[in-house]
Amino acid sequence: MVSLRRPNVVLLIFDTLRVDALSCYSGDAVETPNIDRVAEEGVQFENAFSAGPWTPPAHGTLFSGRWPSETGFTGGMPWMDEDVPLLAEVLRDNGYDTVGVPGPAKMASATGLDRGFDWYYEAYEAVAERPSTAWFKQLLTDPAIRRDFIRMLTRGNDYYNELRIEKFQEGIAKTTNPFFGMMNLTTVHAPYDPPRPYKEAETPELSRPRLPILEEFTTSGGLDRDDVREDRVFDVADGEHIQNIRLRYLEDRSYVTDTELGIVEQWYDASVRYLDDQVGRVLDWLETAGKLDDTVLILTSDHGEYFGEHGGLSHGDFLYDEVMHVPLLISGPDIPSGETREDLVSLADVFATVCGCCDIECPPTSGIDLFGDETRDVVFGERAPTDERELTAADEVSEETVAALEMGRKSIRTTNYRFEIRSDGSEALYELPSETVVSDPDPELVESLRDRLVDTLGVEFDGDDGGDREFSDAVERNLRELGYLG
Repeated sequence: MVSLRRPNVVLLIFDTLRVDALSCYSGDAVETPNIDRVAEEGVQFENAFSAGPWTPPAHGTLFSGRWPSETGFTGGMPWMDEDVPLLAEVLRDNGYDTVGVPGPAKMASATGLDRGFDWYYEAYEAVAERPSTAWFKQLLTDPAIRRDFIRMLTRGNDYYNELRIEKFQEGIAKTTNPFFGMMNLTTVHAPYDPPRPYKEAETPELSRPRLPILEEFTTSGGLDRDDVREDRVFDVADGEHIQNIRLRYLEDRSYVTDTELGIVEQWYDASVRYLDDQVGRVLDWLETAGKLDDTVLILTSDHGEYFGEHGGLSHGDFLYDEVMHVPLLISGPDIPSGETREDLVSLADVFATVCGCCDIECPPTSGIDLFGDETRDVVFGERAPTDERELTAADEVSEETVAALEMGRKSIRTTNYRFEIRSDGSEALYELPSETVVSDPDPELVESLRDRLVDTLGVEFDGDDGGDREFSDAVERNLRELGYLG
């Protein structure tokens, strides 16, 4: 008798992973054999794009299948309206057990993106602040938190990523129906500080305290080099002060030299190697548990990262390909094997694609089923205006620099061009792949792109930064650790 059981779905989101950081996408990347395995066994989308340059709009679109301006999920800490159907909600209503393990607080229950999950493990909320009386009690009662502490003692701070994997596996192991499992790993998000020996392999000149736990109380080590300012290198890699640093760097490229950024990129690469090993453990666990063959596996990222391109550092501001172009790999039952697709696709398409793979009726979205009959000729992206003037560096740089990072942006991208409108009324046409501004653009082309952009995303530049809502101390601690609070 043929089983009518629907496939499982596992969505792995690698926060801040650049598409060119994976060896399946770039010959210059570090080797990522485990992620490459998914590409070899499934479909690799060469031209997948996020809907925004940082966590909130990217995840809001990924979970809803709709553009940020359509849902209002556009700001730094937005709230997803309960009238918007979410992917986990649709799957749960169709008999799926749903397990969610978010990464940063910007995609967690504080934003309403937990809706539809039977179980949503938020590590920064679940684990008490270290050290504290509550945390010491958890060491005695939760073996997973105890193992997390042992890893910190012996290898350095993992920022809860291994703990997330353990809890993800724990949640899936308890399911009895077909399951939808979503996990966001911040392994390659700043701070770029993977456990030993990943970091030392990239920079042998790095000296570190003998005991990894000491790095929590002193520094992350030193660099035996005369051609770099190690305080600048560590500040950029740590990420806690990156909002101020990116303002200073946009104004003055010498604030961090190319050589210093090169070291930071090496530590990012080390984090990518570590991430690939983590993916390997997840795949091996699914295979050992007998679940992999019945699982649609989706690997992607929410956005990339700047390492000096276009004057940018970190992410969250401009809409260039370094942050908008993302990896997208899909494998599983009835998915073609070893196929590469060159057509434009968006994270907005994941919702409809999952519904198609699971033979579930999809609610109205702005996406398409990537294995259906429709194709795209454009993708959209946007970011809401931000307020940078409370940052220390805002008083040290020009008003033009501050305005450049505060500006709201909306973009439409074809294969050959990207057109952008901004909250100050300006606009620009970029030629691809160089993303250089076209100085004398074809008026008919600009009008056509502008009309499609405005018809889809509108002309309003609103953003919900969560200023009227109260957040837990754990959320604020997480945002500070990831560099979102100045």
